[in-house]
Amino acid sequence: MTTRLGIAATVMRTFAAVIVATSCVGGRSTELPEQAGRATGTRLGARPSATDVCPPEDRPVEVPVGGVTRRAVVRVPDDAVAPLPAVVLVHGFAAQADEFVVSSGVCAQADEAGVMVIAPQGRGDPSGWDVLADFDADDAFLTQLLDSLIDSGCIDRHRVAMGGHSAGSAFAAFFGCAHPDRFNALVLNAGLPPPICVRGTPNLVVTHGVDDPVVPYGGGEQRVGDATVKLDSVPDSVQRWADQAGCAADPAVKVASKGADPGEGGPVTWTRWRGCVGGDGNPAGTRRVSVGLAALAGWSHAWPGSVTESGASSGLDDGCVLIIAARTGAPPVNPADACP
Repeated sequence: MTTRLGIAATVMRTFAAVIVATSCVGGRSTELPEQAGRATGTRLGARPSATDVCPPEDRPVEVPVGGVTRRAVVRVPDDAVAPLPAVVLVHGFAAQADEFVVSSGVCAQADEAGVMVIAPQGRGDPSGWDVLADFDADDAFLTQLLDSLIDSGCIDRHRVAMGGHSAGSAFAAFFGCAHPDRFNALVLNAGLPPPICVRGTPNLVVTHGVDDPVVPYGGGEQRVGDATVKLDSVPDSVQRWADQAGCAADPAVKVASKGADPGEGGPVTWTRWRGCVGGDGNPAGTRRVSVGLAALAGWSHAWPGSVTESGASSGLDDGCVLIIAARTGAPPVNPADACP
Protein backbone atom coordinates (compact mmCIF):
# COMPACT_ATOMS: atom_id res chain seq x y z
CA MET A 1 0.00 0.00 0.00
CA THR A 2 1.28 3.46 -0.87
CA THR A 3 1.72 5.51 2.29
CA ARG A 4 1.47 9.27 2.70
CA LEU A 5 5.19 9.28 3.49
CA GLY A 6 5.89 7.48 0.25
CA ILE A 7 3.79 9.96 -1.69
CA ALA A 8 5.51 12.94 -0.09
CA ALA A 9 8.94 11.40 -0.69
CA THR A 10 8.07 10.99 -4.35
CA VAL A 11 7.12 14.67 -4.57
CA MET A 12 10.35 15.63 -2.80
CA ARG A 13 12.42 13.68 -5.24
CA THR A 14 10.78 15.62 -8.03
CA PHE A 15 10.57 19.21 -6.62
CA ALA A 16 12.36 21.08 -4.52
CA ALA A 17 -3.97 29.77 11.30
CA VAL A 18 -4.77 33.19 10.97
CA ILE A 19 -7.34 33.85 8.26
CA VAL A 20 -6.65 37.36 6.99
CA ALA A 21 -9.21 38.98 4.74
CA THR A 22 -7.77 40.96 1.85
CA SER A 23 -8.92 43.30 -0.86
CA CYS A 24 -8.35 42.78 -4.55
CA VAL A 25 -6.10 45.41 -6.10
CA GLY A 26 -4.47 45.44 -9.50
CA GLY A 27 -6.05 42.29 -10.87
CA ARG A 28 -7.31 41.77 -14.39
CA SER A 29 -10.97 41.18 -15.16
CA THR A 30 -12.34 38.30 -17.20
CA GLU A 31 -15.88 38.16 -18.56
CA LEU A 32 -17.62 35.17 -17.00
CA PRO A 33 -21.16 33.72 -17.11
CA GLU A 34 -23.94 35.13 -14.93
CA GLN A 35 -22.67 35.40 -11.39
CA ALA A 36 -23.72 32.79 -8.86
CA GLY A 37 -23.39 33.78 -5.23
CA ARG A 38 -24.37 37.45 -5.46
CA ALA A 39 -27.13 38.81 -3.28
CA THR A 40 -30.06 39.51 -5.59
CA GLY A 41 -33.72 39.97 -4.72
CA THR A 42 -35.35 37.02 -2.98
CA ARG A 43 -32.16 34.93 -3.11
CA LEU A 44 -30.72 36.90 -0.19
CA GLY A 45 -33.79 36.08 1.84
CA ALA A 46 -33.50 32.37 1.02
CA ARG A 47 -29.79 32.13 1.80
CA PRO A 48 -27.75 33.93 4.47
CA SER A 49 -25.48 36.81 3.66
CA ALA A 50 -21.84 35.76 3.51
CA THR A 51 -21.04 38.47 6.04
CA ASP A 52 -23.12 36.54 8.60
CA VAL A 53 -21.35 33.17 8.25
CA CYS A 54 -17.91 33.87 6.72
CA PRO A 55 -14.81 35.26 8.47
CA PRO A 56 -15.16 38.99 9.14
CA GLU A 57 -12.87 41.28 7.22
CA ASP A 58 -12.11 43.57 10.15
CA ARG A 59 -10.14 41.10 12.27
CA PRO A 60 -8.11 37.89 11.87
CA VAL A 61 -9.49 34.47 12.69
CA GLU A 62 -6.97 32.21 14.40
CA VAL A 63 -6.68 28.53 13.51
CA PRO A 64 -4.24 26.74 15.84
CA VAL A 65 -2.65 23.61 14.38
CA GLY A 66 -0.04 21.49 16.14
CA GLY A 67 0.78 24.16 18.69
CA VAL A 68 1.27 26.94 16.14
CA THR A 69 -1.05 29.43 14.48
CA ARG A 70 -1.27 29.12 10.72
CA ARG A 71 -2.71 31.79 8.50
CA ALA A 72 -4.42 32.14 5.18
CA VAL A 73 -5.65 34.98 3.04
CA VAL A 74 -9.41 34.82 2.56
CA ARG A 75 -11.36 37.08 0.23
CA VAL A 76 -15.16 37.17 0.53
CA PRO A 77 -16.88 38.79 -2.48
CA ASP A 78 -18.91 41.90 -1.83
CA ASP A 79 -22.69 41.49 -1.55
CA ALA A 80 -22.43 37.68 -1.62
CA VAL A 81 -24.79 35.07 -0.25
CA ALA A 82 -23.65 31.82 1.32
CA PRO A 83 -22.71 29.08 0.88
CA LEU A 84 -20.19 30.29 -1.69
CA PRO A 85 -18.24 28.50 -4.40
CA ALA A 86 -14.55 28.74 -3.55
CA VAL A 87 -11.07 28.41 -5.01
CA VAL A 88 -8.05 27.37 -2.96
CA LEU A 89 -4.90 29.05 -4.30
CA VAL A 90 -1.46 27.77 -3.21
CA HIS A 91 1.60 29.97 -3.66
CA GLY A 92 5.06 28.80 -4.69
CA PHE A 93 8.35 28.63 -2.79
CA ALA A 94 9.44 31.80 -0.94
CA ALA A 95 6.19 33.59 -1.81
CA GLN A 96 3.46 35.27 0.21
CA ALA A 97 -0.21 34.35 -0.06
CA ASP A 98 -1.47 37.94 0.16
CA GLU A 99 0.76 38.99 -2.73
CA PHE A 100 0.01 35.92 -4.84
CA VAL A 101 -3.78 36.30 -4.76
CA VAL A 102 -3.37 39.77 -6.27
CA SER A 103 -0.47 39.22 -8.70
CA SER A 104 -2.11 36.04 -10.05
CA GLY A 105 -5.19 38.03 -11.02
CA VAL A 106 -7.39 35.47 -9.24
CA CYS A 107 -8.63 37.77 -6.50
CA ALA A 108 -10.19 40.38 -8.79
CA GLN A 109 -11.78 37.76 -11.04
CA ALA A 110 -13.20 35.79 -8.12
CA ASP A 111 -14.69 38.92 -6.57
CA GLU A 112 -16.32 39.73 -9.90
CA ALA A 113 -17.70 36.19 -10.18
CA GLY A 114 -18.98 35.87 -6.61
CA VAL A 115 -16.39 33.21 -5.70
CA MET A 116 -14.45 33.08 -2.44
CA VAL A 117 -10.64 32.88 -2.51
CA ILE A 118 -8.80 30.84 0.13
CA ALA A 119 -5.00 31.17 0.00
CA PRO A 120 -3.09 29.28 2.71
CA GLN A 121 0.30 30.63 3.73
CA GLY A 122 3.32 28.32 3.78
CA ARG A 123 5.65 28.07 6.77
CA GLY A 124 9.26 29.02 7.33
CA ASP A 125 11.66 31.64 6.04
CA PRO A 126 11.68 31.42 3.09
CA SER A 127 8.10 30.16 3.16
CA GLY A 128 7.16 26.82 1.68
CA TRP A 129 5.40 23.50 2.08
CA ASP A 130 6.91 20.90 4.39
CA VAL A 131 7.45 17.84 2.23
CA LEU A 132 10.18 16.55 4.57
CA ALA A 133 7.51 16.16 7.27
CA ASP A 134 5.20 14.36 4.83
CA PHE A 135 3.05 17.52 4.51
CA ASP A 136 1.40 16.46 7.78
CA ALA A 137 1.23 19.94 9.31
CA ASP A 138 0.16 21.54 6.02
CA ASP A 139 -2.49 18.86 5.48
CA ALA A 140 -3.88 19.31 9.00
CA PHE A 141 -3.93 23.08 8.60
CA LEU A 142 -5.77 23.14 5.29
CA THR A 143 -8.17 20.38 6.34
CA GLN A 144 -9.12 22.27 9.49
CA LEU A 145 -9.43 25.53 7.59
CA LEU A 146 -11.74 24.10 4.92
CA ASP A 147 -13.81 22.17 7.46
CA SER A 148 -14.39 25.30 9.52
CA LEU A 149 -15.54 27.25 6.46
CA ILE A 150 -17.85 24.42 5.38
CA ASP A 151 -19.29 23.82 8.86
CA SER A 152 -20.06 27.53 9.30
CA GLY A 153 -22.05 27.52 6.04
CA CYS A 154 -19.61 29.94 4.40
CA ILE A 155 -18.56 27.76 1.45
CA ASP A 156 -20.31 25.04 -0.52
CA ARG A 157 -18.42 21.75 -0.11
CA HIS A 158 -19.59 20.67 -3.57
CA ARG A 159 -18.20 23.74 -5.38
CA VAL A 160 -14.50 23.98 -4.55
CA ALA A 161 -11.50 23.92 -6.91
CA MET A 162 -7.80 24.03 -6.01
CA GLY A 163 -4.80 25.40 -7.88
CA GLY A 164 -1.11 25.72 -7.16
CA HIS A 165 2.01 27.22 -8.69
CA SER A 166 5.47 25.58 -8.73
CA ALA A 167 6.14 24.14 -5.24
CA GLY A 168 2.54 25.06 -4.43
CA SER A 169 1.49 22.87 -7.34
CA ALA A 170 3.24 19.91 -5.72
CA PHE A 171 1.37 20.49 -2.45
CA ALA A 172 -1.92 21.04 -4.30
CA ALA A 173 -1.39 17.72 -6.09
CA PHE A 174 -0.67 15.96 -2.81
CA PHE A 175 -3.63 17.47 -0.95
CA GLY A 176 -6.00 17.01 -3.87
CA CYS A 177 -5.00 13.37 -4.25
CA ALA A 178 -5.26 12.76 -0.49
CA HIS A 179 -8.76 14.32 -0.48
CA PRO A 180 -10.11 13.80 -4.02
CA ASP A 181 -13.76 14.19 -3.00
CA ARG A 182 -13.15 17.74 -1.78
CA PHE A 183 -12.47 19.27 -5.20
CA ASN A 184 -14.19 19.64 -8.55
CA ALA A 185 -10.79 20.15 -10.17
CA LEU A 186 -7.08 20.60 -9.61
CA VAL A 187 -5.16 23.17 -11.66
CA LEU A 188 -1.42 22.49 -11.41
CA ASN A 189 1.03 24.97 -12.92
CA ALA A 190 4.79 24.78 -13.40
CA GLY A 191 5.43 21.93 -10.99
CA LEU A 192 3.91 18.52 -11.70
CA PRO A 193 4.90 15.60 -9.45
CA PRO A 194 4.56 11.98 -10.57
CA PRO A 195 1.00 10.58 -10.49
CA ILE A 196 0.13 10.12 -6.80
CA CYS A 197 -3.68 9.82 -6.73
CA VAL A 198 -4.11 6.37 -5.20
CA ARG A 199 -7.64 7.18 -3.97
CA GLY A 200 -9.00 8.52 -7.25
CA THR A 201 -8.10 11.45 -9.50
CA PRO A 202 -10.17 14.66 -9.57
CA ASN A 203 -10.57 16.60 -12.81
CA LEU A 204 -7.03 17.69 -13.63
CA VAL A 205 -5.74 20.65 -15.66
CA VAL A 206 -1.96 20.92 -15.99
CA THR A 207 -0.48 24.14 -17.38
CA HIS A 208 3.19 24.69 -18.15
CA GLY A 209 5.27 27.26 -19.98
CA VAL A 210 7.25 25.71 -22.83
CA ASP A 211 10.06 28.18 -22.05
CA ASP A 212 10.10 27.50 -18.29
CA PRO A 213 13.78 27.63 -17.17
CA VAL A 214 13.06 26.51 -13.58
CA VAL A 215 11.06 23.34 -14.20
CA PRO A 216 11.92 22.55 -17.85
CA TYR A 217 9.02 21.51 -20.05
CA GLY A 218 11.20 18.90 -21.75
CA GLY A 219 12.45 17.42 -18.49
CA GLY A 220 16.06 16.53 -17.77
CA GLU A 221 18.36 16.82 -14.78
CA GLN A 222 17.57 19.43 -12.17
CA ARG A 223 19.03 20.45 -8.84
CA VAL A 224 16.68 20.04 -5.85
CA GLY A 225 18.51 21.22 -2.76
CA ASP A 226 21.73 19.21 -2.57
CA ALA A 227 20.45 16.47 -4.86
CA THR A 228 20.12 16.10 -8.61
CA VAL A 229 16.94 14.54 -9.94
CA LYS A 230 15.89 13.54 -13.43
CA LEU A 231 12.54 14.94 -14.50
CA ASP A 232 10.34 13.38 -17.14
CA SER A 233 9.04 15.74 -19.78
CA VAL A 234 5.75 17.40 -18.86
CA PRO A 235 3.79 15.59 -21.63
CA ASP A 236 5.14 12.22 -20.43
CA SER A 237 4.25 13.04 -16.84
CA VAL A 238 0.70 14.07 -17.73
CA GLN A 239 0.31 10.88 -19.78
CA ARG A 240 1.16 8.91 -16.65
CA TRP A 241 -1.49 10.83 -14.70
CA ALA A 242 -4.00 10.03 -17.44
CA ASP A 243 -3.02 6.36 -17.32
CA GLN A 244 -3.48 6.26 -13.56
CA ALA A 245 -6.88 7.94 -13.92
CA GLY A 246 -8.02 5.26 -16.37
CA CYS A 247 -8.44 7.65 -19.30
CA ALA A 248 -9.04 6.66 -22.91
CA ALA A 249 -5.83 5.96 -24.79
CA ASP A 250 -6.01 8.64 -27.49
CA PRO A 251 -6.33 12.26 -26.32
CA ALA A 252 -7.78 15.09 -28.39
CA VAL A 253 -5.33 17.85 -29.34
CA LYS A 254 -6.18 21.41 -30.30
CA VAL A 255 -3.95 24.42 -30.91
CA ALA A 256 -5.29 27.87 -30.10
CA SER A 257 -3.61 30.38 -32.42
CA LYS A 258 -1.77 33.38 -31.09
CA GLY A 259 -3.69 36.63 -31.15
CA ALA A 260 -2.86 39.55 -33.42
CA ASP A 261 -1.22 41.44 -30.56
CA PRO A 262 2.07 39.78 -29.49
CA GLY A 263 1.13 40.61 -25.90
CA GLU A 264 -1.88 38.31 -26.14
CA GLY A 265 0.31 35.24 -25.80
CA GLY A 266 0.12 31.78 -27.31
CA PRO A 267 -0.18 29.58 -29.13
CA VAL A 268 -1.61 27.20 -26.55
CA THR A 269 -1.60 23.50 -27.32
CA TRP A 270 -4.43 21.83 -25.39
CA THR A 271 -4.37 18.05 -24.99
CA ARG A 272 -7.36 16.43 -23.28
CA TRP A 273 -7.90 12.84 -22.19
CA ARG A 274 -11.55 11.83 -21.81
CA GLY A 275 -13.48 8.87 -20.44
CA CYS A 276 -11.36 8.79 -17.28
CA VAL A 277 -12.90 6.81 -14.44
CA GLY A 278 -10.74 8.41 -11.78
CA GLY A 279 -8.36 5.53 -11.10
CA ASP A 280 -8.33 2.59 -8.72
CA GLY A 281 -9.70 4.63 -5.85
CA ASN A 282 -12.86 5.45 -7.76
CA PRO A 283 -14.99 2.50 -8.92
CA ALA A 284 -15.56 2.54 -12.68
CA GLY A 285 -18.69 4.33 -13.73
CA THR A 286 -19.27 6.26 -10.49
CA ARG A 287 -17.40 9.39 -11.49
CA ARG A 288 -16.09 10.49 -14.87
CA VAL A 289 -13.24 12.98 -14.94
CA SER A 290 -10.90 14.51 -17.50
CA VAL A 291 -7.16 15.12 -17.59
CA GLY A 292 -5.70 17.93 -19.69
CA LEU A 293 -2.41 19.63 -20.50
CA ALA A 294 -2.04 23.20 -21.74
CA ALA A 295 1.42 23.80 -23.22
CA LEU A 296 2.00 27.57 -23.28
CA ALA A 297 4.41 28.68 -26.00
CA GLY A 298 6.55 31.66 -25.08
CA TRP A 299 5.64 31.44 -21.38
CA SER A 300 8.14 31.07 -18.56
CA HIS A 301 7.88 30.11 -14.87
CA ALA A 302 4.84 32.16 -13.84
CA TRP A 303 1.15 31.72 -13.10
CA PRO A 304 -0.85 31.90 -16.37
CA GLY A 305 -3.00 34.99 -16.26
CA SER A 306 -0.75 36.75 -13.76
CA VAL A 307 -0.37 40.51 -13.85
CA THR A 308 3.12 41.18 -15.24
CA GLU A 309 5.03 44.46 -15.49
CA SER A 310 5.66 43.87 -19.19
CA GLY A 311 2.01 43.17 -19.89
CA ALA A 312 2.92 39.80 -21.43
CA SER A 313 0.20 37.16 -21.56
CA SER A 314 0.32 33.38 -21.37
CA GLY A 315 -2.60 32.93 -23.76
CA LEU A 316 -4.50 31.16 -20.97
CA ASP A 317 -5.83 32.30 -17.60
CA ASP A 318 -5.63 29.66 -14.85
CA GLY A 319 -7.69 31.78 -12.46
CA CYS A 320 -10.57 31.74 -14.93
CA VAL A 321 -10.26 27.94 -15.21
CA LEU A 322 -10.41 27.59 -11.41
CA ILE A 323 -13.44 29.84 -11.10
CA ILE A 324 -15.38 28.00 -13.81
CA ALA A 325 -14.55 24.66 -12.17
CA ALA A 326 -15.67 25.88 -8.77
CA ARG A 327 -18.94 27.30 -10.07
CA THR A 328 -19.95 24.62 -12.56
CA GLY A 329 -18.43 21.45 -11.11
CA ALA A 330 -15.82 20.88 -13.84
CA PRO A 331 -13.16 22.79 -15.76
CA PRO A 332 -14.01 24.05 -19.26
CA VAL A 333 -13.70 21.51 -22.08
CA ASN A 334 -11.14 23.76 -23.76
CA PRO A 335 -9.59 26.28 -21.34
CA ALA A 336 -7.71 28.02 -24.16
CA ASP A 337 -11.06 28.96 -25.73
CA ALA A 338 -12.96 29.65 -22.50
CA CYS A 339 -10.17 31.50 -20.67
CA PRO A 340 -7.82 33.23 -23.16
